Amino acid sequence: MIKTSLINIMLRGLTLVSKFILLLYIASYLTPEELGIYGLVSVSIAISLYLLGMDFYTFNTREIISHTQESCTPLIRDQLVFHGLVYLIVLPLLLVLFVFKFIAWQYAGWFYVLLILEHLSQESHRLLITLSRPTMANTVLFFRSGIWVYAVIATGYFYTDVRTLQFIWSLWCLGALLCVSMTAISLRRLSWREAFSVSVNWGWLRKGFMGALPFFGATAALLGVQYADRFFIQTYHGEAMVGFYTFYANIANVIQTFVFTGVIAILYPQVIDSFQKRKYDDYRQLMRKLITGVFIGATVLAVGLALAIGPLLKLVKKPVYAEHLPVFWILIVAVSLLVFSFIPHYGLFVRHKDKQIFFSTVIAVIVSLTLNFFLVPRFGITGAAYSCLTGYSLLLLLKLAFLYRYRACQPAEIEDERVKVML
Repeated sequence: MIKTSLINIMLRGLTLVSKFILLLYIASYLTPEELGIYGLVSVSIAISLYLLGMDFYTFNTREIISHTQESCTPLIRDQLVFHGLVYLIVLPLLLVLFVFKFIAWQYAGWFYVLLILEHLSQESHRLLITLSRPTMANTVLFFRSGIWVYAVIATGYFYTDVRTLQFIWSLWCLGALLCVSMTAISLRRLSWREAFSVSVNWGWLRKGFMGALPFFGATAALLGVQYADRFFIQTYHGEAMVGFYTFYANIANVIQTFVFTGVIAILYPQVIDSFQKRKYDDYRQLMRKLITGVFIGATVLAVGLALAIGPLLKLVKKPVYAEHLPVFWILIVAVSLLVFSFIPHYGLFVRHKDKQIFFSTVIAVIVSLTLNFFLVPRFGITGAAYSCLTGYSLLLLLKLAFLYRYRACQPAEIEDERVKVML
């Protein structure tokens, strides 16, 4: 596990270094308004990805894990059919972003091309993780989100004319396309003949859709906590302030990205499998590793980012960013709490307590949105940061409370008393 974690952390680290460089590149060579536009497009894509995916992968992950790799290809095929149907409905609805001027119409083409490629590459990455190929998953992620950034930086360093959002987005498209292509090559040896020898299982798709709905609702609500603040900031204070907030939020989010990649993405398929097979000793050991990894990872990264923020601001060479530094301290605590909430989340997830996950997230988003509505107009990005902190704090507390209540009820389906020692 240690060797695998180090390889994945290294690959994700290379990707994150490129993300840091891109963020600094945009902050240094483009205006705060352009960084704000980049942030709004990126956030809109992040939200729209979940609309296209409908969190169907959460249902399919359980199904694929319960099958052998030789027999899972019909499930993968049916998931592609599902997403194709969702595309027909969701893509036209996303025009609302441009109708209400959250994003200018001139960026519509870039938005749709990036969105489709990002969704395909995201599902590719998730599939590789589900199939217990985390190293390959992070390799293709590096091509999707990392390597093209170096091309942007190198070209922009020598040619000032390409220091534009359009050039950045064009290479982003190329990186996502490479990710999908590499995944297809990696999975070519699966039994695809079996996938095309049976018809689409429409009943299974309906079951998956209904099973994924609670997760989709919970994810949509969580996105409200994570990203809605940008739209409040844009509405009341403009793109430049979105740029400042995006700068600090992206740096703080490194905590979540590293912990998920180095710990959770490796362990959660094993956690699910051990619980489903009633291997409670294995489950307990895996949860220990998950808890330890999350706490150590989040703490080390938070301290590291706190020490690094000063030098990063000097690299940008724009004092106006440093004026909003207090926002960073709030966000770094908020993201750490979000990462801690993953622990009770997976304790509930393996027990199929989907309604509790959904309820916790909905309550958190309602509180966060309400605070954004009152705080952002008056306090700007500081108000947005406090709204985020409150939302994540409530999310953690509610999930812990539900999990504690569940364990206290001594559910009949858990026959081995030893499992109740751990989450």
